[in-house]
Amino acid sequence: MNRDVDAIILGGGVAGYYSAKALRQGGKAVALIERDSLGGAALRWGALPVKRALDFFKEGKGSKEELFKSWEEDLKKLDGRLENEILDLGIDLYYGEGELIDAHTVKVGDKLLKGQYIIIATGTEATSIEGIPVDRERIITHREAIRLRDLPKSMVILGGNVEGVEFASLYAELGVEVTIVEMEDNLLLGYDEDLVYPVEKRLVDKGVEIIKGKAARKACVEDDKVRVLLEDGSQVQGDKALVTLLRRPNFPKGLDRLNIDTDGNKILVDENLRTGEENIFAIGDINGIMGLGNVAINQGLQVADHILNKRKVKMHYNSLPRAVFTLPEIAGIGRQEEDLKGIKYKVGYCKLKDTFRGWARDMEEGFVKVLVDEEENILGIWMVGNLVSEYIGLLSPLFNGRFTVEDIKSNLIIHPTLTEGILEALLSI
Repeated sequence: MNRDVDAIILGGGVAGYYSAKALRQGGKAVALIERDSLGGAALRWGALPVKRALDFFKEGKGSKEELFKSWEEDLKKLDGRLENEILDLGIDLYYGEGELIDAHTVKVGDKLLKGQYIIIATGTEATSIEGIPVDRERIITHREAIRLRDLPKSMVILGGNVEGVEFASLYAELGVEVTIVEMEDNLLLGYDEDLVYPVEKRLVDKGVEIIKGKAARKACVEDDKVRVLLEDGSQVQGDKALVTLLRRPNFPKGLDRLNIDTDGNKILVDENLRTGEENIFAIGDINGIMGLGNVAINQGLQVADHILNKRKVKMHYNSLPRAVFTLPEIAGIGRQEEDLKGIKYKVGYCKLKDTFRGWARDMEEGFVKVLVDEEENILGIWMVGNLVSEYIGLLSPLFNGRFTVEDIKSNLIIHPTLTEGILEALLSI
C-alpha cells in the first residue's frame, strides 16, 4: 500500500514529535514513524520519568511504595497522551522501523510512504563500551533503570555526568546503595564547583559513595553481582551497574543509498539542518550538534518553520538554558567561571532563604549566582535549589542581545518571588 504525504518523519522523540505537530498545524500532511514508544529518551525512557519520580520526593507526595504502585500506570498514561495528541491532529502514525528507499520514499512494514520532505529524527541510544558489555539485565542502560520494579539493593553508576547523577539522586532516595564511578576529578564536568557542591553533599548525605579520578576498565557478572574493575586495580560491585558513558547513533536503514554524509556518530547537516539531499533534514541528537532535549525541540520547530515559511534556521546555542534535575536542581544560562579564565569579571550571590519569598517558604538551601563583566554586562545567571529550572527558561531571549545590570535594575520583578534573588545577587557585588 502506498501513501503520499508532504513530510515523513523518522523518529517520535521530542525532535520528531514537535516537528510533526508544527508541520501539521501548518497545514501539511504528515507521517510519523516510531519503532518503539513515542517520546524517546527525553519524554519516555529517562529524562521526564526521572524528573517525575524526583518531584514525587521533592514535594513529599508519599512513600516509595506509593510511587511504585502508580509507576507503570503513569507511564501507560504518558504513552496514551503522546499518541492521542499525534492522532488528534490528524498525523499518520506508524509503528515500526522506517527504511529509506530513495530521497522521497520510506518503507515501514508493508507500506511505502512517499513524501516531499523527509526529516530524520532517530536520535541515539546507550551502548556498551570496550570491556563493559551491556546485557540489559545486570549491566543496564537508562531504559532498564527507569523501570522501578524489583529495586536492586546496590547499584554502581558508571559516569558522573548529568544522566548518572540524576539517576544517583533518584536511586539514593529509593534507598539503594549507590556508588558513582567518574574518571574525571569532578562530578558534572562543565559546571562550576560551587554549583555542584550542594548536589554532591546531598548524595553523600544519602550514603552515596563517589569515586572520582578513576576510570572503569571492565565489568563482568559473577555470582549474581556486577564486579567493576577500576584502572588502579581496585574493584567495586553492585547488584546492577548502570552505564551512562557512551551513546551510538540510530542511523536509519537505507541511509547509505542516499547522498547523506556521516561523520562516525552523526549525520552532517548545513546551517538549515539539511543533509546532502536537498529535501532531507536531520534534527536532534542524530546530527550531533548538542545532545539536549530543548535543542532537539527547537530544531524540530525551526525545520518545520523552514519548510512552511522558507525562513532560515536560527539557533542560539551560546544562550542555551540548561538544568540538572537532581536534588537540589542546578539551572542556569550563559557563561560560568570556568569559561571566563583570563577575563575580568565580578560574582554576586544571594541565598534563596535571604529573599523575602524564601523566608516565607522557610527555605534553607539554594542560591543565585550572577556573573558580570567590567562593563556591567550580564555574563551568566545560575541557580541551585528546589525547582530552580522553572525560573530560567525564558531568560534565553535576553541573552541573545546585550543584557546588562541596568536592564535588571530598571525593570520590575514580581515581589515577593524567588527571582528577586537575581536582583539581590547583583546588589551584593
